Amino acid sequence: LMRRSLIHWFVCAVFCSVLTVSCAGTRMSQTWVDEARRGKPVSDVLVIVIADKAKNREAFEHKFVQQLKAAGVEAVSSADVIPMPRDLKLEKDVILQAVDKYGNDAVIISHLTGLDKKEVFTRTGPIYGGYYNYYGYTFEAVQDPGFYSEIATVRLETNLYDVKTEQLLWSGQSQSEDVQSINKLIDEVIALVIKDLQKNKLLPTQS
Repeated sequence: LMRRSLIHWFVCAVFCSVLTVSCAGTRMSQTWVDEARRGKPVSDVLVIVIADKAKNREAFEHKFVQQLKAAGVEAVSSADVIPMPRDLKLEKDVILQAVDKYGNDAVIISHLTGLDKKEVFTRTGPIYGGYYNYYGYTFEAVQDPGFYSEIATVRLETNLYDVKTEQLLWSGQSQSEDVQSINKLIDEVIALVIKDLQKNKLLPTQS
């Protein structure tokens, strides 16, 4: 079910529908920055998320725009300014028309790079009172489907590009473990991306 939900969020990648639990941990596993552009922040961003459904694309992009604006950066969602074609693929000319119309100087693109899952067997602690007490308790526990659990690890990539030169300015790969909530995962990834972009002075920092 988790794998199916995640795949529904990403075509070449992206995120799932509305769940509300928690994510054990999200971190940036790798980042790269164009040293020549460090310290030269962008000011207006077009956010593009690659998704297999228009509503999924829209939901994630809106979260990204919201956090960018909260960080003091102008941003627009591609879902709001570019009509989604039937095949869900945005052509270069329509993207260029959008950045020209809205004055974007940068484009952010996010996508899934990996999804792994593993089954975990939860062992019982020591049971006292004789071997059959232990056997009986353990037998019942093993029959319980909840005794086995599945842990999902999701890896995403986000890239920041300069509009005029089309050059990559920053790239970051995130890794989220024990994923149970896609919404929380998205929020955490966006927050980490913005934090790293601010650290490299590719986004303005608020005073």
